[in-house]
Amino acid sequence: MVEDKNSEVARKLELLKQRFKEKATADLVQLQAALKRVRSDTAFASGDIAAIYQSLHRLAGSAGTFGYGALGEEARRLELAIKPLAEACSGRSAAGIDRAEFDSMVGDSFGAGVMRLVEFLDQESNEAGPADLSLTPGIARRREEPLVLIADPDRSRAEELARDLGLHGFRTVVEASIETAVISRAEALSAIVARDWLMFGEGVRLQALDSDSAVICIGSEDSFSERYGLAERGVDGFLCEPVDVPLLADYIERLITEREEGGAGRVMIVDDDPELLEHYGLVLEGGGLDVRRVNDPATILGVLSEFRPDIVLMDMQMGRFSGINLARMLRFDPEWLGLPIIFLSSEEDREFQVEALSKGGDDFLTKPVSDAFLLRAVSVRCYRARQLDKLASRDSLTGLLKHSLAKAEIQKEHARCLRLKQNAVVAMLDLDHFKQVNDRYGHRAGDLVIKGLASLLRHRLRKSDIIGRYGGEEFVVALPDCPIENARAVLQSICDQVSQIAFNGAGQEFTVTLSVGLAPLDQYATSGDAIEAADQALYRRKQNGRNGVAASTDPSEKSGGRG
Repeated sequence: MVEDKNSEVARKLELLKQRFKEKATADLVQLQAALKRVRSDTAFASGDIAAIYQSLHRLAGSAGTFGYGALGEEARRLELAIKPLAEACSGRSAAGIDRAEFDSMVGDSFGAGVMRLVEFLDQESNEAGPADLSLTPGIARRREEPLVLIADPDRSRAEELARDLGLHGFRTVVEASIETAVISRAEALSAIVARDWLMFGEGVRLQALDSDSAVICIGSEDSFSERYGLAERGVDGFLCEPVDVPLLADYIERLITEREEGGAGRVMIVDDDPELLEHYGLVLEGGGLDVRRVNDPATILGVLSEFRPDIVLMDMQMGRFSGINLARMLRFDPEWLGLPIIFLSSEEDREFQVEALSKGGDDFLTKPVSDAFLLRAVSVRCYRARQLDKLASRDSLTGLLKHSLAKAEIQKEHARCLRLKQNAVVAMLDLDHFKQVNDRYGHRAGDLVIKGLASLLRHRLRKSDIIGRYGGEEFVVALPDCPIENARAVLQSICDQVSQIAFNGAGQEFTVTLSVGLAPLDQYATSGDAIEAADQALYRRKQNGRNGVAASTDPSEKSGGRG
């Protein structure tokens, strides 16, 4: 599937390359005609000078992207040569410019350079093959439980750890060797948990295994040399024995999430060159990014509000529109003050770049930029942007939606249910006797319990479900397109699973239970009413034994306190 996708992207990029060649050929014909006019007419028009400069600027910025490196370099040299003349002609008649000065800039040497552009276009069109696609597809957001390899020659110890991780929502497989498991297994591994001496003893270099799995090692010695040696072999994490399973589960979850989000992102590209715009879009989409193309800068505000990108890639000069001015305009709205804007430009003057950044940009990518570098650079910037956004929108302990954002998302889901006449369920979840956990085993143990439940909810529920931390040990969940009895079955299963997880604190092992209240979201006038009904159902569950699920549709019972 990946090979087919990359082949299709490569085919489309090759077609774009042909379109670029055809357009560049026509541009060079017009450039030569304009040059002939200004060199032969004593009253040459400043418009011709501007046309020559703009043609060279476009070629300098785009030729390298389509495989015409020498053409782009020569166009850049000629662009810089004529730039002082173009700036002198700007805003006034060229008739006032000294003819001798003009001839020195666009004389025989300049004309010979233009002829070389034609030669480079013809030569490279024959020599350059299909676009090189060294693209790494983005990792799709998982819909099934992650698969974790437990690599340990001690089979019984490995199987015990596998059972414990299974309670946290992970699928597991046990093998004695890392290398054999990675090479022979058809299904991709989300993570590998291995004994440290396997990494050293087998001499495994993870890069050579061609695996995207997160790797955590368990060792008996915690030292600098141990940690550095594992880092040198490409390991992502380390835990010292004895293994704290909830902590390990949280570690695995965090590393998997980082990988998933590292291959995702929403990018808006603003460029008035159709071929270049499409090329960038295809490359980024081939790498798993969600892309919106904007060819007309005048439409940028509407697209921005509708698409809400993680970052914006913007050309520096688009006809009458300046990328710098567009960036400054976007910053008028406080909503977009934190939106990263990356300029794409062939401009290499560092002073100019710094000046552009001071007007609203965040970074520069200098054209031409290779496909692989573009994908990597944009993916990294998208990931960082999403991480910063998460700091504002996500609970720091669990990574779930914060209280206010969870309520806002449930409000949207309520409106969708009413509009489309569909059902949904809202659930309030509360850990039983949680204060006793903190008092008896310490707040660190309490935090691990909360993180463990958050991880389990992410694994067991769907991507479309809304999960938020409501406060303290309380969580809120909304399940779209779900009858209440189906929701009851899923959440009862989660309650059963939570009660089987062994946590550690103050040198002791302990378990916790979970109570849940449900309400049909679509059956209430407001989302707030539905949440309140679910909360009342939760109270009733607390009064009647805890460790289970109650619904607002159940026969009415007396409300009680929670705990």
